[in-house]
Amino acid sequence: MNVRSALAYVPYFRNRLFVVHICEKLLREDALVDALLDVNALHEIGVRLVLVVEGASCEQLAARAGECEMQAAVAEVPLVEGAAAQARVQAIVERGQVAIVATGTPGRFDEGSVCLAVALGASKYICLQTDEVPSRCGQPIFAISESEVSEESCADCNCTSELLHAAAICRRGIPRVHMLDALHRGVLLDELFSEEGVGTMVHADSYREVRPLKEDDIPELLSMIARCVADAKLVERTYESIHEKLQSYYVYTLDDTIVGCVALYPFPEAQCAELGCLFIKKNYEGHGYGKAMCHFIEEKARSLGYKWLFAISQSAVAYFRDRLKYEQLSRDVLPPSRRAVLEASGRASAVFGRVL
Repeated sequence: MNVRSALAYVPYFRNRLFVVHICEKLLREDALVDALLDVNALHEIGVRLVLVVEGASCEQLAARAGECEMQAAVAEVPLVEGAAAQARVQAIVERGQVAIVATGTPGRFDEGSVCLAVALGASKYICLQTDEVPSRCGQPIFAISESEVSEESCADCNCTSELLHAAAICRRGIPRVHMLDALHRGVLLDELFSEEGVGTMVHADSYREVRPLKEDDIPELLSMIARCVADAKLVERTYESIHEKLQSYYVYTLDDTIVGCVALYPFPEAQCAELGCLFIKKNYEGHGYGKAMCHFIEEKARSLGYKWLFAISQSAVAYFRDRLKYEQLSRDVLPPSRRAVLEASGRASAVFGRVL
């Protein structure tokens, strides 16, 4: 876990309410203690918490919570009792304790738990489970928007019904639903205190976003690309040069943390534009963020009426040619002003293009 990134979440999580669903099988696992210690750590930084245990009784969970010295209290009424149970849980939370309540029914997305989360204005609904979490073609699904979840779009995923349930919860007003393998030690903190996470999150808010670069972002952008500039993989840029073309730059964010950048430089006289300054932080490579930014720039250029898009690179030849399927072109196709700058630089860069 990146400590700096983790610390940034502390003020964001303080006073938020999380509903944590404990599956019945987890009660018999040693991993339950690790999970409860993580829950306790969240409570200590000011997160308001409700532990919902699957089934008819929460006595076993309450006993383990006591062993962890958790400031908790049991809601004697199961959630199937409706409003009375919700009122009791809310009273416990409002006095600063972790509320523990039984669902009174099997299943991790039971109606009582979801209604409780909605009624209390929960920021997160978290499932701590002992079976597999969603994946697509064997690859983890770290985050997916509720708008991207449907039977058709998730046909190549396992746990499709769980994804559909999670998306439905998001549409009822819960911003994020997490499905975590509770047998993975530290999974709760690893999921919540990192931008990428380790489980599956279905989200209804702007977890992933490509947005325009702000003036305040420029120092971070310069420090971010410094390594590639030093390795001659990116052209050197200054604060002033970026500020001059501020409207050309965009950043890719995860939970408001900048993890990548890209630029769109227009050449209206040639009815084309350049895709430039494409960069992803090393720890975030391999997740498709670069491709997402390129697609964003393509759509942006298309919306501005440009006929084709080009990119110039000497270090990402295989990426543009093989991954993005851009056509490798002669320098002669470049707008004269851009070609002159490229020739003057002396860089052995290749030119790639795509008709929009």
